[in-house]
Amino acid sequence: MNISEANKIRILYLVSRLRPVGPVFQLYNIIKNLDRDRFEPQIITLSPEGQDSLIDRFRAIGVQCNSVGLGSIAGLVWGTRRIRKMLHENPADLIHAADYRSILLSATNFASLPCVATCRQVFGYSHYSLDGTLDPISARVMVITLKMACRKSDRVVGVSDFVRRSAGNRLAERMTVIYNGVDQDFFGPCDKEEKAALRSRLNLPPDKHIFLTVGFLSKIKDPVTILQAFSQGNAHGTAILVLLGDGPLQGTCLRLADANSNVRAVGFVRNVRDYLRAADTFVSASLTEGCPNAVMEALACGLPVVLSDIPQHREILAFNERAGQIFPIKDVAALSEILSEMADTGCSEPSEAALSIIENHLNARKMSLKYQELYAELCR
Repeated sequence: MNISEANKIRILYLVSRLRPVGPVFQLYNIIKNLDRDRFEPQIITLSPEGQDSLIDRFRAIGVQCNSVGLGSIAGLVWGTRRIRKMLHENPADLIHAADYRSILLSATNFASLPCVATCRQVFGYSHYSLDGTLDPISARVMVITLKMACRKSDRVVGVSDFVRRSAGNRLAERMTVIYNGVDQDFFGPCDKEEKAALRSRLNLPPDKHIFLTVGFLSKIKDPVTILQAFSQGNAHGTAILVLLGDGPLQGTCLRLADANSNVRAVGFVRNVRDYLRAADTFVSASLTEGCPNAVMEALACGLPVVLSDIPQHREILAFNERAGQIFPIKDVAALSEILSEMADTGCSEPSEAALSIIENHLNARKMSLKYQELYAELCR
């Protein structure tokens, strides 16, 4: 492909739909930080947009958004034809496929265009079947077909080194690691006065250490271990635990929360940033991750973190080990001891270390720049 230096590189971002989930927020971060003198983005979604769609947010930064508007099965039959028609009207120089369905579709139907495929999940059957959302056979089929599609893509990106290594030697050798990035224009620390105001507005105590955990309440996130550890230790005497999110374990979490007056199970909220900035410490007990956005957003708000011992968490803390502590997965006693200790100590040094990880390594601008280098290389 020959593209003159005077022309912009036209990028088609292909994604299932623009719902408010981690991969879509990362897509927004990539596009928001594009050099518009060099790149011209457009988005095509595969499924109809729901009421929770972020499409207006993308349009607000000047991105043309269209939709195939078909379900999963119909999309396999008619989706390619509709996308080709859209590309005839608005041509592209390369495709960036942002999730499983779009990677499969681009690899099998648009071989004439260079394709970047971003893989955000671990290439492991248990990762997809752990919560029971997929049966083991379907999980195996998903992983196998994803690997096949990635091998057909011109460039494959893994969002962590563990994602890359989980793909197996053949695919891992040609996979580039580009970590997710945090939008520092949105996530950042606040001073004592603002934190006090946030706590008052969120009905949180002004004088207690606040532990915060955010995520889908499921087996894979393991919120039960956090609730049990907090209740069994001494931390609940001088601290409170705030639990954000919903999911299949919500009933179990609510029962555990009702037994402890210092636990707040808030449910799903849209103002996660307010809670992050009002908190003191972030806790995650996840059994597996791709590249955990919630952890990075907490670090961007200056929160020290307490994280389960999985490779993805260790990768993040490797940038600055002073930013947090690690506990063995599902180890209630070990986590309880850490929470009790942190409730009694100050957070100035861990807070500075947390901010340094985002500022120097895991911010949206650095992430977008690495993708831009990849686009330019493909179209050079």
